[in-house]
Amino acid sequence: MTSLSPRRWLGAPWRLLRRVSRKNRILAGILGVTALAAGTLMATAPHPEPPDVEEKAWPVSAIAVQPAALAPELRLFGRVESPHHASLSSAIAAQVTAVHVREGQPVGAGQLLVSLDPAEERLRLRQAEANLADARARLATVKTEHLTHQRVLAHMQELFELTSAKAERLKNLNQRQLIATEQMENTLQDVARQGIELARQQALVEQYPQRLASAESAVDNAMAAQDNQRLNLRRTEIRAPFDGLISGLRASPGDRVGTGSELLSLYDTAALQVRAALPSGSLDSLKPALQRGLAVTAQVPGANLTLRLAELAAAVAPGRSGVDGLFRMPAGAAGLELGRAVELRLSLPAVDNVVALPPQSLYNNGRVFVIENNRLRGVEVTPLGQRTNASGELEVLVSAASLPRQARVLASSLPKATSGLLVRDVAAEVAGAPPEAAPEPSPDSPPATPQPG
Repeated sequence: MTSLSPRRWLGAPWRLLRRVSRKNRILAGILGVTALAAGTLMATAPHPEPPDVEEKAWPVSAIAVQPAALAPELRLFGRVESPHHASLSSAIAAQVTAVHVREGQPVGAGQLLVSLDPAEERLRLRQAEANLADARARLATVKTEHLTHQRVLAHMQELFELTSAKAERLKNLNQRQLIATEQMENTLQDVARQGIELARQQALVEQYPQRLASAESAVDNAMAAQDNQRLNLRRTEIRAPFDGLISGLRASPGDRVGTGSELLSLYDTAALQVRAALPSGSLDSLKPALQRGLAVTAQVPGANLTLRLAELAAAVAPGRSGVDGLFRMPAGAAGLELGRAVELRLSLPAVDNVVALPPQSLYNNGRVFVIENNRLRGVEVTPLGQRTNASGELEVLVSAASLPRQARVLASSLPKATSGLLVRDVAAEVAGAPPEAAPEPSPDSPPATPQPG
C-alpha cells in the first residue's frame, strides 16, 4: 500500500473544489453566509418570560342535598279493558225486524236493543199449549179409568167367588153321581176363565201408580215445553244486561239469523280497568302495600284521571317477565274507550332517605358530582326511579346514603365533568351567596390537571 505525503493529502480538497463549476461555488457561498446570519440572529434574540396560564372555572348550577321520604314513579303502558264485555247472540232462528241502537251509543240495563220476528215462536207457543192440554186430558183419563177398573175388579171378584162356589157344589153332586161329569167340567172351565180375567183386572188396578206417574210426567214435559216456548218468544227481544256502551253491531234489519248468531256487543262502563305489565323489581314493594290495604295509585297524563291498583294478575302472560296490574277506573270516568292504549305514572310506596335531582345530574346512570371547594368530586349513587314534581318537571330519585350532608350536587349537563374539574356555582351567585374562592395557582407550579371521573 502506497502512503500519501502530507502535501499531497492537503491538496486533495483544492483539487476537488477546482472540479466544481464557478456558478455552484458562488451558490454555496451565498447559502453559507445566509446560514451564518440566521444563526447570529437567533443567538442574539431576546428570550421573553412564558405567560401565566390561568385555569378556567366552568360555570355550573347546583342544588343542595335534601333527603326526604319520596315515592318513585314508574312509567307504564297499558290497555283499557272490561271484564264485563258481552257478546249478545240470537237464541232462536228468526228474522231481524229492527235494530234500535247505534255503535257507541250508551244504553241502560233492560233497554231494547234488537227485535226479532216473533211469528214463528207464537205458532210454536200455540202448539206447546195444545200439547199441554192433551197431556192434562190424558192424566184425567188415567184417573177416571182407575176408578172404573176398581169397580170392575169388585164385580169380577164377586162373580169369581160365585162361580167357584157353584163348582164346589157340582163336584159334590158329581161324586154322588147326581150330575154328569161334563156339566162339572164346564163349570170348572168358567172358574178358570174368570180367574184369568180377574188377574188381568187386578193387574190393571195395581199398575195405576205407574200410569199416573207417566201421565203426570207427560203433563210436566208439556208444561216445560210451553215455558220454554214462552221464553223463546221473549228472546225475540234482545235487551241490555247492564248499563254500558255498544261496542259493535253484527246484524241489520232483514237479516235471517240462526241460533248462536252474534247480533251485537257491549261493555259495562262501570267495570272498566287498565291492564299494564309491572316490572319484576317493583313487585317487592307493591305486594306488601296491597296486603296492608295501602292505596297505590297511577295518573293518566293528559286525562286528569287517578286510577287505583286493585289487584295483581294471578298468572304471568306468555312472553312476559312481569305480572300484570289491574287498575280500576273511578266511577263516572269518561274519555277512555275500550281497547285504548294509555300511559300510566304509577306512584310506588315512599322510600326514606331519598334525594330528588334533575335528570342531567345523573351521569352514567349511577354517578353524580358534588361541589367541594369549587371542584367536582364523583360519587356513586343508587338510582331508585323517577317522579314528576309539583311543577310537572321530571326528577330522578337516588339514595342519599353515599352523599355528604349539606352537599351541593352538580345540576348542569357538563360533557367534560370529571373529578377535580374547577367550576363556578352560578346558582349560588344569583342567590347572593358568595361562591367559594378558587385557589390561586402558584407561579412556580403548573395548573391543576382534572382527574378522570
